[in-house]
Amino acid sequence: MPAPSAFDPAALHRLLPEALARRLDLHWLGECASTNDEAMRLPLPDPGRLAVVGADRQTRGRGRQDRIWQSWPDASLTFSCLFAFPPGTSLEALPLAVGVALARGLQALGVPGVGLKWPNDLLIAGAKVAGVLIEAQSRHAAPTRVVVGIGLNLELPPDFQPASGLPATALAHHLAPLPPREAVLAALLERLDAVRASYLAGRGFVPWRDEWNALDAYAGQEVAVRDGERELVGIDAGVDDTGRLLLDTASGRIACCVGDVSLRPLA
Repeated sequence: MPAPSAFDPAALHRLLPEALARRLDLHWLGECASTNDEAMRLPLPDPGRLAVVGADRQTRGRGRQDRIWQSWPDASLTFSCLFAFPPGTSLEALPLAVGVALARGLQALGVPGVGLKWPNDLLIAGAKVAGVLIEAQSRHAAPTRVVVGIGLNLELPPDFQPASGLPATALAHHLAPLPPREAVLAALLERLDAVRASYLAGRGFVPWRDEWNALDAYAGQEVAVRDGERELVGIDAGVDDTGRLLLDTASGRIACCVGDVSLRPLA
């Protein structure tokens, strides 16, 4: 992998639509333990602004179920967005809406074969290229603090071995030449800001559902959904308006709630 190059916030601002660039509060760090932790410490942004924390290197990045998220300087794009949503905002399907936004961003860059895996993985040609970790804090009638953490593989070391059974890939394997990090982040932030606006307006996941289903990498395939020791097997029939995965099983259609669930196609 090439030697790390400095991230250029001014270049990012130039690449964004002017209206979004004016509303962006960017905090870029050389190194931190976790961009999610850093974003959670920020003051809540005004409703019209987009607060983002990014880092060249994370030392303790994490994914769902406290899995380690590995990243490398200049070969990963790791950042977190801080949103302030009204109290009581339903967040169960937010990871799915975020997935659609990320997929739109990669497609806008010209990446082929982009797909989604329920509930929170972004795939290219069936291999994982990015993950999403959403954390929230709510206190009484105060706005809900929501941090959307994203890790995207730009390149992978030759000896990299994924921790999960899902194969890994990197943007450089599917897009040549690889755009600078600033261009990739600009494409993603523009679409993530649309998710923020949708939830602030009370529309939630509903406007994103059909596109999520169109991007479902396992649509129409027999899959196993595992939740602890429990396993459900059925045909992936997409998601409903609340983000639940629909499975067509031998005993009828059932809905799996978004949570600590892993999804794998059956061998």
